[in-house]
Amino acid sequence: MKKLLIHAFALITALLPLQLTQAAPQPPAVYGGFEVGKTFTYRVTSVFSYTNQGGVNVAVPIPKGLPVYTLGQEVTFTIGKKGELIAPGVKIPFMSDGGTSNTYLKNPKKGKAIVFKSFSTNEPLNITLDYQVFKKSKTGSGITWVVYMFNP
Repeated sequence: MKKLLIHAFALITALLPLQLTQAAPQPPAVYGGFEVGKTFTYRVTSVFSYTNQGGVNVAVPIPKGLPVYTLGQEVTFTIGKKGELIAPGVKIPFMSDGGTSNTYLKNPKKGKAIVFKSFSTNEPLNITLDYQVFKKSKTGSGITWVVYMFNP
């Protein structure tokens, strides 16, 4: 009986560290210095929607299918599970970390974002979000650019 208790105790003490190791939480994923789930809220400080007609930039309405933000509007951005930049109407994959900025890009129509960040604290400083919409019509083709700038 005493031998059986010693064997049982040895087995329990051998398995205990395995269970503790498995229970240890994994550190959160980090993309471009931002942890998954990080949120930051910024205000729209500039909105441009224009096309070039005969060498002159002309203001046009924001094309359908793109997010519409207004000057002064607060927009909350979140870093998604795969590092993507998410906001209302926006979900752009993480592309690269340039040290003082992160680039997010899918394709020009789906959006490109640059999040400028502090080199010392790695916190976001401001954001530029832009789209290029190619349009072909009977009268010709053109590109509409939509650019938003966000600041704290």
